[in-house]
Amino acid sequence: MHNFLKESNKRGRSNHFMWMERINVYNSKDLPENIDIDSILEDVEERIPSFMLANIESIYIGDFASLKDREMNAMYADGAIYISSAEIFDDEDVVDDIIHEIAHSLEETYAIDVYGDGQLEREFIMKRLQLYDALRNEDVPSFPRDYFLKTEYSSEFDEFLYKMVGYPLLTSLTMNIFASPYGITSLREYFANAFEKYFMGAPQEIKNISPQVYKKIKELLRQEEELENGNI
Repeated sequence: MHNFLKESNKRGRSNHFMWMERINVYNSKDLPENIDIDSILEDVEERIPSFMLANIESIYIGDFASLKDREMNAMYADGAIYISSAEIFDDEDVVDDIIHEIAHSLEETYAIDVYGDGQLEREFIMKRLQLYDALRNEDVPSFPRDYFLKTEYSSEFDEFLYKMVGYPLLTSLTMNIFASPYGITSLREYFANAFEKYFMGAPQEIKNISPQVYKKIKELLRQEEELENGNI
């Protein structure tokens, strides 16, 4: 993370302010003129309950070589969200990136709640195997079935999906199985991708496509409500 911070010191601290009186936001001067950071953060604040932001200490928006090297738009690490300004075209691009990374931040606190009973993992693997069967009927190179059973991210598997299969075909094959093709790449991305869609205004879609993710989100919201009401 030192490289990220070094880049942020050079490029990302051109504009700095506090969000919600505790989260540092550093945004580059190179953002498109149509991007309104205040409006973006207000949108996130309206969509996401405040308790889900507990692990977020900083947001950096800028030009990060580390994101470019990994071909990523955004990432969460060590209490900070990093967003590539090069991949921003409108406010919604930033809103859904922030919400996606908030999902990853929740894994630090709620990993047992989200993954502990194994239900989410079973749902994910079942969907991966559906994709495996669907791909066998398509004119694409085969890939070992064992990879479809793994829940961790694999660069080889991601490259197979992206370059050999292609996201247009993946989208077609998984339209009612995954919230988006990116959710295929790992269990963590499956959760974060569906979480993003849920809070971007499609909870019913997530209930239908990823019922275990929907259930986990509802459980987190219910736990916090009970805590606030003194029932826990």
